Amino acid sequence: MTLRIHRADRTDVLADGLADLLSSPLADPFAEEVVVVPARGVERWLTQRLSQRLGVGPRGGDGVCAGVRFLTPHSLVAMLLGKDRDDPWHPDRLVWPLLEVIDDSLDEEWCATLAAHLGHGSDPADPAAVLRRDRRYSVARRLAGLFSSYAVQRPTLLTDWRNGLDTDGAGGRLDHDLLWQAELWRALVVRSDTPPPDVRHAQTLARLRDGLRDSLHDSLHDRGDDLDLPPRLSLFGHTRLPLSEVELLGALGELRDVHLWLPQASPALWDALAPTASGPVSRDEDDSAAVAVHPLLASLGRDARELQRALGAIETEATLEAPVTASPDTVLGGLQADLRANLAPIPREATAGDDSLQVHACHGAARQVDVLREVLGGLLDDDPTLEPRDILVMCPDIETYAPLIQAGFGLGEVAGGGSQGHPAHQLRVRLADRALSSTNPLLAVAGRLVEMAGGRVSATEVLDLLSSAAVRARFDLEEDELAQIAMWVDQAG
Repeated sequence: MTLRIHRADRTDVLADGLADLLSSPLADPFAEEVVVVPARGVERWLTQRLSQRLGVGPRGGDGVCAGVRFLTPHSLVAMLLGKDRDDPWHPDRLVWPLLEVIDDSLDEEWCATLAAHLGHGSDPADPAAVLRRDRRYSVARRLAGLFSSYAVQRPTLLTDWRNGLDTDGAGGRLDHDLLWQAELWRALVVRSDTPPPDVRHAQTLARLRDGLRDSLHDSLHDRGDDLDLPPRLSLFGHTRLPLSEVELLGALGELRDVHLWLPQASPALWDALAPTASGPVSRDEDDSAAVAVHPLLASLGRDARELQRALGAIETEATLEAPVTASPDTVLGGLQADLRANLAPIPREATAGDDSLQVHACHGAARQVDVLREVLGGLLDDDPTLEPRDILVMCPDIETYAPLIQAGFGLGEVAGGGSQGHPAHQLRVRLADRALSSTNPLLAVAGRLVEMAGGRVSATEVLDLLSSAAVRARFDLEEDELAQIAMWVDQAG
């Protein structure tokens, strides 16, 4: 068994290859296939794509993607480390003991920088100091996220800090203005009664490599006879993986068939970098960008180049290298051909009827959604073979655009359907990768309560909280009662 790499310049080609793999059933008919995806949007698209290949009967189009368990990268690592649901080092759980450590350390000399940032020791009547003290939770959550990122991206950094060495994790000295982070980590490790993440990572690697599977999941299962994973698993669509996860996958590949499905925009660049991809190097010493002739591969392809270097440090096997896709004679096809071949871009002029690449300049987010609606409606009307599931819309800030998209699409029942309303109202839209606070009203209320608990609360904040749907439903508040409460608050000053 080993880690098998499948790469192609088109994601749909990879999905079809994954479908071919999954079409061969496992020996255990009740075992689930495990597919790890980088985001929920990828899971949604991949599920639909697999359903066109798996379980399809003679009629065609009647397939279903069943018996496949999709995980995020964090879930896979959590499963291997035996910390599936209650990881004390997860940022959302780590923030609370970290808050206690911060509060106990604000008078320490090494914590002067953090104390000043939080307004510790300043005049209580100073409004600016009050605002800084209100940062406690947000600052602690930010630091918890940083420590969690260090554990995944630079485990040697936390190892050095735990051993009293103030280094940057790459052999150099830690900058003077960051020394307080090392001290804070050491204080946090002393307070914790569980092994630090770097220690746990090293222990898990040793157990996997030694085949000691009986002790890996004692905390999750009464029986410890095997890993809670099927004989094979796949990782699909990743453009970056930290070295610590690559190491885990390499060790897991000794016990399971692990398939890594990598989209690679330029097979030519991969082949050109293969002789030097023997392990990660510091970014100061990484000269792989010079090999990338196309400027987009040089500027936006760093994650792919670093992933190739990281994979070079473990034993892998290349099993699927899809042939280069032929590009149509269009502006977009020419751009794709230059990227695949790692060539300098060649200026091209669009021929008559070539609308493969369009630019729409709009003056705001709402207008962008309006134009998007018109363009998508026109594309679906012009091409009968185009289906809504073939359309992917990407945006830089999903929370900003989500309410505008919901208002512009999928309102068939509200608009009355038929000839009434815009045709795009009949389109079903699925928004992926949204924050939990946006999709779970109770969690949104809890988040607001935590933010309000850190300092003085304004009347507007209280009234806004009362007006939220979850609070109104819990206390059965009517509009007249909310107006009465607002009047009382105003009269009370």
